[in-house]
Amino acid sequence: MNISKKIVAVGVVSVLSFGMLVGFLVSRGPTTVFADNDATVDSDTLDSLYDAVFHRPADLQGRGFHLGRRLKDVLRDFRNSQEMRYYGALFKAVKSYEEAQRAPGTLTEEEKQNHLDLIDSALSNLLAWVSTLPDQDACQATVGAVEARNAIQAAYDNMSPEAKAAAEKGIFNALKHLGKPRLLKAESKCVTPTPTTSESPTPTPTP
Repeated sequence: MNISKKIVAVGVVSVLSFGMLVGFLVSRGPTTVFADNDATVDSDTLDSLYDAVFHRPADLQGRGFHLGRRLKDVLRDFRNSQEMRYYGALFKAVKSYEEAQRAPGTLTEEEKQNHLDLIDSALSNLLAWVSTLPDQDACQATVGAVEARNAIQAAYDNMSPEAKAAAEKGIFNALKHLGKPRLLKAESKCVTPTPTTSESPTPTPTP
């Protein structure tokens, strides 16, 4: 994977990982059942947990295992799951680089490369784990290529002018090499093309 493609993958995955953590914390408001760790998990709560933490519906095996268990036990298993472990490692690697960049002073090229090596290692581990997962119907995926591209575009549109300039001149030069998000190729076999309507010719009146 070349470096420009790699940063796009890092960006998408790190955004998803950050969304998992923030989404779950937001979900734990005082008006929800998540506030009671001793509550037992019903179907609606489990669906909400999977959506907030993993951004996907509960799989059949997970649903059969977790339904009726105590919330704190389910949360413990989520925290210790491989899915959270690998995405969390990538998030922490990216976050470590962000915090180092934010700190007073300027990172040296060697320090930047050390952080990028951490990100590369975490991404490699994640992709290696993903390659071992069982096949599923591609059209059952909760996040497809088009949705991923739209999420990248939405993030880009909300960047400040300074952040956009940094993206165009940054370490990876992703925008320079790949173009803006809307230009990324994101074909999906599951997207139903919008039918085009053609006007019927007006019949010629018979004499």
